[in-house]
Amino acid sequence: MNDAEPVVDVDRLLETLNRHQVEFLVVGGFSAIAHGATRPTVDFDCLAERSPANLDRLAHALRELNARLRVEGLSDEESRALPVVVDGQMFLTMEISTRRTDAGDFDVLAEIPAGDGRRVRYE
Repeated sequence: MNDAEPVVDVDRLLETLNRHQVEFLVVGGFSAIAHGATRPTVDFDCLAERSPANLDRLAHALRELNARLRVEGLSDEESRALPVVVDGQMFLTMEISTRRTDAGDFDVLAEIPAGDGRRVRYE
């Protein structure tokens, strides 16, 4: 059974990412909200610049926020117990990484779909 989804603390997430000098774009629901949409969202989605140095900074920021896997069917306690390493190399191998942090649910995307079917990366 999954724990209740924590409220996303956008200010804390942004402050932590910026303090670690992570290059990223906000995408998904919070991006839409920032542009005036009124859609609900329960997680923070970002598109990170894919250099090893930037992904290492991202991993360091997420470790500070006690990031753990967010997996359907696992409780937060069970996720915390998994021996998962959060490092930049891990982000290089994943198209999407879904995490739960002390500041709310956080997804790191390698790319997002464009309206014409292309896949768009940070660049």
